[in-house]
Amino acid sequence: MANKEFKLSKTLYGHSLDVRSISITPNDDIVSGSRDKTAKFWKCNPFQNTHEEVMSYIGQKNFVASVLYLDPTEEFPDGLVVTGGNDHVILIYKPSEPFATFTIKDHSNTVSCLAKTQETNAFLSGSWDMTAKHFKIINGSPKCIATFTGHAAAIWSVLQLNNTKVITASADKTIGVWDNNGQKLQSLTGHTDCVRSLADFPELNIFMSTANDAAIKVWNYAGENLNTFYGHTNYIYSIARCKAEGAECFVSSDEDRTVRYWENGVNVQSITLPAQSIWSVACLQNGDIVTGSSDGLVRIFTRDESRYAEESALIKFAEEVEALQRQSVQEIGGVKVSDLPGREALYDPGKRAGQMKMVREEGKVVAYTWVLDGDNSHWEKVGDVMGGTDKDSTGKTMYEGKAYDFVFVVDVEDGKPPLKLPYNKGDDVYKAANAFITKNFLPADYLEQIVDFILKNSKEQYVPPTNAAYQDPFTGGSRYTPSYQDTTGQVGTNVDPFTGASSYATSTARPASSSAVSNSGGNADPFTGSSSYTTTPQTSFGYFPVCAYRTFDAGDPTVILKKIKEFNEKLSDNKATDEDLEKLGLLCSGPVNDVLSYELLFKLLDWPEDMVFPVLDVVRMAVKDPINNNLIVALNDGQIMEKLKKFISNSSNVPNNTIVGLRSLCNLCVHDAGENLVFDNRFDIVESITTLGQLNKNGQIALATLLLNLTILSIRKNDDLGYSVLVQVLPDIITKFTDVESHFRIYVALGTLVTQSNLHKQEIVSKVNGNQNFLTTLQLHSFGGNDLENKRGNCVKQLQKLL
Repeated sequence: MANKEFKLSKTLYGHSLDVRSISITPNDDIVSGSRDKTAKFWKCNPFQNTHEEVMSYIGQKNFVASVLYLDPTEEFPDGLVVTGGNDHVILIYKPSEPFATFTIKDHSNTVSCLAKTQETNAFLSGSWDMTAKHFKIINGSPKCIATFTGHAAAIWSVLQLNNTKVITASADKTIGVWDNNGQKLQSLTGHTDCVRSLADFPELNIFMSTANDAAIKVWNYAGENLNTFYGHTNYIYSIARCKAEGAECFVSSDEDRTVRYWENGVNVQSITLPAQSIWSVACLQNGDIVTGSSDGLVRIFTRDESRYAEESALIKFAEEVEALQRQSVQEIGGVKVSDLPGREALYDPGKRAGQMKMVREEGKVVAYTWVLDGDNSHWEKVGDVMGGTDKDSTGKTMYEGKAYDFVFVVDVEDGKPPLKLPYNKGDDVYKAANAFITKNFLPADYLEQIVDFILKNSKEQYVPPTNAAYQDPFTGGSRYTPSYQDTTGQVGTNVDPFTGASSYATSTARPASSSAVSNSGGNADPFTGSSSYTTTPQTSFGYFPVCAYRTFDAGDPTVILKKIKEFNEKLSDNKATDEDLEKLGLLCSGPVNDVLSYELLFKLLDWPEDMVFPVLDVVRMAVKDPINNNLIVALNDGQIMEKLKKFISNSSNVPNNTIVGLRSLCNLCVHDAGENLVFDNRFDIVESITTLGQLNKNGQIALATLLLNLTILSIRKNDDLGYSVLVQVLPDIITKFTDVESHFRIYVALGTLVTQSNLHKQEIVSKVNGNQNFLTTLQLHSFGGNDLENKRGNCVKQLQKLL
């Protein structure tokens, strides 16, 4: 038996969220507590090797943080089940009843731990309120008979030693030692981080502690640190003695997804689980190990071959472990999948309507959005997050069934999906480049440039410099893409949305050309009707895909400056000088050699809401210049985004600010610094714009343009998560718009998303076709009328062909 390994024996399903605490009865029954607000009693049947759920205890208003089973007494012949909650309450149940017999409200914060005492019908509790308490049921009701105070932070574990002393483990990095009446005797130091769990070994007159410092320490009853064991690589949440295995045999569990079995200080076996956090571990009388983990499951592991799970269950368990190990190196949208929370994250309410959240579910990543509906507000599933960088357990990237050190994403032709260039260190670089050219039907004279690209970038990724970045062998730029012309979409009216005059305009009216509604596949710009829309030869879709960001260019710096000066005079203090404002106005036309002008721009963005719009217009015009774009993004470490997000949120009370804020974000995209800043904040931006109220025509056009740019951005970055969000947002938002041009731009964005999403096309089409409200709107918009409605209708017909 001693030479056998622990293997999975059984998995207990019943909880819907993290299992945070485990307690064992003398009959090897299991009590579990979960973030789903319940505790459960699992009855052991040793003859059939089963544990069956026989009772679910309800009553905690928030998650169950701790559980305890009290042994039977004459007064309570079936024993008692005790739970401690995040609602600060302790509940005491008779095992056969789902509702609490006793309620204790003596703590003022989460009751994080519970423990037996040597007295009957008595127990200890520890709390985040920095106190521990001793309760005893006297004359039919529980009473607090001692309180332990003195810690400077939350208590995570409490225990009564065999010598009746009470010890407490705290987030203040110390272990408190107390007499039974609450008098502090010692404060033990040695751990360098939060102390999480305690276990008593009475035969040896020692106890052990675990902490967030990944150390297990051994202490004698006098408080001396006898030894320290290392092996875990992350927070150690729980430790439990294995009575059946020997005097100094124990198990520990942690945040590195392992349970470790120890004999005499030696880590004999490590069991990896398919869960990020192993919150609790305990041992049955027969030596089996019980775990409670972040995936909501209770698992039992055994050394006894007769209790091993069936082979199919063992294979499934191994596959689940391997899947999570792959996720530990997999990234989606720049976020490690293993860093994402499980379904427990959906327990916490959203902060605002439209908030997005990603969670791990059964080996997948799923996106949710917060739906605000009074008492029925809830997280609603958006859908599975598509793609990601699929890597194997060694960190290599998987491509077409083979693992590679590098899989470069290459934009070779504007308007076409990016290509993948796989390469392994040590391979013949010319052979790899030639295979790439042959597979993708590229010109042979690209060979030397692609070889140079591979050599430079594989070296940079292997030994990254401080400014590590890909180099385009054709342009020397940071993206591997041929240069293209950013085509300005100038739409709308030439009426100043702020003053009603024609002199302070941010766009110029252009009638729709007949060529703009043509489906011939010519190179007319679908936004302006002009012939300057010349990126690459058009596909059969005349309106999409669009690959160049759309911007808002028109504006008179003289008029903007005049308005700023006018508002500056109205200020009672902190006025800027005319000389400084003149320099500020120059930013509309290009960079200025004075950092104070950029700092002044940031300062003026804090003007009162009814005065700030011309300052925002300076931002809109300034960021079109590449130097300005870089400087404004770099100043104050990207804080320009926080200021712009304020103006596009539903907390903004001035519609003009919202319009110019949206236009500024559109213009930010046209250069690398701004493009990267928008990409890093894309989900916050989407959350803000999806909660905006009704917008006027100019606002709708600005918002539609920003969504189009975000679509182009997701495609340029090959952003799988962005695809998942946009396929939800674009169809929904078009049903709320009234402006025809805004409809058109959203349809172009959706058509671009469908045609350019490459491997995810069918999934995106399926999601769009599942939105009945959108399909109804799509059908209504397929009919024409005036020139603008005809353009929208033709675009809709092209989109319908794709769907």
